[in-house]
Amino acid sequence: MVKLKGGAAVLKVELVNYDDLTGSEKEKQPNNGCGKWNATYIKISDAGRTLMILSDAMEPEDATFTRDLWKVVDAINLAYIRGIQDGKKLRG
Repeated sequence: MVKLKGGAAVLKVELVNYDDLTGSEKEKQPNNGCGKWNATYIKISDAGRTLMILSDAMEPEDATFTRDLWKVVDAINLAYIRGIQDGKKLRG
């Protein structure tokens, strides 16, 4: 988690279970592989707003970066961009 001056959380990346998701987030999750109830999720949020959720509920043959894991690249890019923005806030 990244914090700004004053302790306000900005970017948060956490490993969560299905029960940790909100109702609307649960509805949007894939039900592949072991099922969305048994999956683990990477939840990326900024100032309390969910930006992205990645799920490991996928079929083994789809677990490649060109199939179900393609969003990992988007998550890294998103974190990088948010980090630059937050760094500018810290300097300001």
